[in-house]
Amino acid sequence: MKKVGIVLAALLVLAGLVSTAPAVDATSGRDLPSEIDLPSGFFPEGIAAGRGSTFYVSSLADGSIWRGDFRRGAVEPLTEPAGPFSAIGLAVDRRGRVWAAGGPSGAARVYDGRSGELLATYQLTAPFESFVNDVVVAGNRAWFTDSGTQDDPDPAQFRFLGEPRVFGIPVNGPVPEPDRVVELELDIPDVGFPNLNGIESTPDGRRLLVAHSTLSAIFNVNPNNGAAFEIEVDQPFPGADGLLRDGRRLYIANTGNEITELLLSRLGTSARFRRTLVAEGAETTTTIAMFGGGLYLPDARFLTQSDPYRIYRVPLS
Repeated sequence: MKKVGIVLAALLVLAGLVSTAPAVDATSGRDLPSEIDLPSGFFPEGIAAGRGSTFYVSSLADGSIWRGDFRRGAVEPLTEPAGPFSAIGLAVDRRGRVWAAGGPSGAARVYDGRSGELLATYQLTAPFESFVNDVVVAGNRAWFTDSGTQDDPDPAQFRFLGEPRVFGIPVNGPVPEPDRVVELELDIPDVGFPNLNGIESTPDGRRLLVAHSTLSAIFNVNPNNGAAFEIEVDQPFPGADGLLRDGRRLYIANTGNEITELLLSRLGTSARFRRTLVAEGAETTTTIAMFGGGLYLPDARFLTQSDPYRIYRVPLS
C-alpha cells in the first residue's frame, strides 16, 4: 500500500508452495510455520483471514488472489489474474466472500471464497482516476479507502493527489447492485498521496478507524456523514499502512517491518502505545491478519521488488 513507481509483469508459475521452519504457537500449542513462501514474482500486498485456518493473499504482479492455510503453510491460486496492481487490500465477510480493493483500476471486486468465482465488480471511480487501497467489513458494509486522485494522464506515473474518501457496499444478503454503493467524503486533511490507507472499525463497532499514511496518524470516522478527527496517541509511530483490530488492541503495519500495537479506548477516540513488534527478516510489510496467537504480514519488498516473497508470522507472546 505504498507508492510504487513501476508496474511489474511477473508471471506466477509455482503453486502449492509449502514453507518450513515451524514456530510454536503460544495460544494453541501447535507448530505453525514462521514463514510462508509465495511463488516467484508474486509481489504480495493484502492478506485476510477466512474460515478456520484459511487465509487469502493478493498479488500486485497480476491482480490474482491466492488461498492459503496457516497451519500447513501452503498456498494455491483462487482467482484469475485481474491485471497488475488491481488487487490491493482484502477482507472476508460473514458469508465467506472475499472483497478486494482494486488500486488504480478504480474497482472493487467480490469473489466466492471457495470457488474463486467473480461475483461482482463495482467501478468506484474511472480507471487511473484514483487508488482504491484497502477494505474492511464493518457493520453491514464493506468499506474501501481511496488514497488519492490521479494527477497525471500517464497511468504509469502513479501520481495521485488527495480528496480523502471511502466507499461503502452492502454485504448483507445477495451481492448488491452497483447503485447501492455509497461514496463518503471525509473531513480529513488532504496532503497528497498516499492519504487514506488501512481501515478498521472502532471497538464499539459504530465508527471507522482510517490510517493516514502521509501524516502517520489514525482518524476516527463517522460512517454516516464523514465527520472525522485524529485520535489521540500518547507517542508517535512511524508510518501507517494496514490496520488490524482485535478487541481494543489495534495493530498498525508501519514503514519497513515494524508493527505498532496500540490499546484503544472503548470508543476509539484515543489510544495508548503498548509496544513495537518486528517481522524479523521482512523488508516492507503491508497488511495484517491474525491466527493462532500470531500476526501474519505479507512482505511486498517495495525497496527491492524481487524474490523471495513471503508471509511472516509475528508471535504475540
